[in-house]
Amino acid sequence: MRPLLVGNGLTLLVGLVVFAMYGAVAAQAAVMFGLLATTIQYFSARWAAAVPKDAEFATFVKGWARGSGLRVAGVVAFAVVCTIWPDQFPAIAVAMGYLGVLIPLLFLETRATR
Repeated sequence: MRPLLVGNGLTLLVGLVVFAMYGAVAAQAAVMFGLLATTIQYFSARWAAAVPKDAEFATFVKGWARGSGLRVAGVVAFAVVCTIWPDQFPAIAVAMGYLGVLIPLLFLETRATR
């Protein structure tokens, strides 16, 4: 539950910053990708938490790989929408939304799994 609250708060913050810097269209794109990053991180953290602490290394790697695959899929979505619809999805705004939310949530996940 905590990653969702932090992710939504970060999305709001990034959306406001992008709105102040680039306008409404860029802010909408940043918020969309901030919410995507929050969703990706939520499911990645759930998969990682489902692996028992005393599990084999191969089981741990499978859970980690699933989460990493989702994060890479977000980067692919970033590249696709910025290439196909550059007017609706400015690359800098999308990057600020996606990375500005995902990276702090990664640090939060690292602290929670220790």
